[in-house]
Amino acid sequence: MDTSIERRSVIKRARHNLRWSWRKYNAVLRVSIASNLAYVYEVLFRSLFLIVLMFVFGQLWKTTYTARGESLLGGFSMNDMIWYLAAAETIATSMPQLTRRIDEDVRSGRLAYLLGRPYNYVLYNFAQYLGERLVRFFINGVVAAAMALLLVGPPHFSLAGVLAWPLVTLVALCIDFAAYFGIGLLAFWTEDTNSFTIIYSRLALVLGGVLVPLEVFPQPLRGIAQALPFSAILYGPARTLVHFDVGRFGGLLLQQGITLAIGWLIVMAIYRVAIRRVNINGG
Repeated sequence: MDTSIERRSVIKRARHNLRWSWRKYNAVLRVSIASNLAYVYEVLFRSLFLIVLMFVFGQLWKTTYTARGESLLGGFSMNDMIWYLAAAETIATSMPQLTRRIDEDVRSGRLAYLLGRPYNYVLYNFAQYLGERLVRFFINGVVAAAMALLLVGPPHFSLAGVLAWPLVTLVALCIDFAAYFGIGLLAFWTEDTNSFTIIYSRLALVLGGVLVPLEVFPQPLRGIAQALPFSAILYGPARTLVHFDVGRFGGLLLQQGITLAIGWLIVMAIYRVAIRRVNINGG
């Protein structure tokens, strides 16, 4: 009897702690969304680059299809290619300056103050990051979709692709957070993590299939790029929206799950070592 009562008490406390944690980080998420919406014109101004990019690459692809005299490239029509570009660029251009924020927390000593607050530093940053990124993602998505409509007209999406796209995109944003947060934590050992951020973002741009689907890549580069985590962030979600396939969708979810799990383990390992350095230094 006592064991049963104690077990129910433990479960009740666990549920209470879970609800309390959810409320805390949900509040951070809402505040982050509200604060970014307050500067919505700044986000719109940054979207001007996306307009130029969509227009330039739209013209390049039109020229490419015309010069080759083919209606399909790598299984993508002109309409598919532009809408793929819109989906991939919406993800790629919505990334906040997360590594710079972590850099500043470490170098300014603000991290020691934040660690004393009643929340987990990693989850706090994730909620803040997600709020900012969702605002950028929505605005960039509207801009990219408007440009795609002007360039090639309505898309040829399937209902299954439209329904599956939000799930794989959300997981992709989580993977991106793990990668950039891990890079930001390197500020404990380096003066500036900007060089690591540039290298990672350029690799994602080239090997992630941002500007062109990986089907267009020659072998063996195509196989290498598809096996790397970048494809699970950019190419996979964009292709799911444009060319949905049940088998590929299952494979993408598996790849994303493995990538996210490994990325999270690496981030937490770096975080624990970094926090130990703060404690050793009396910070």
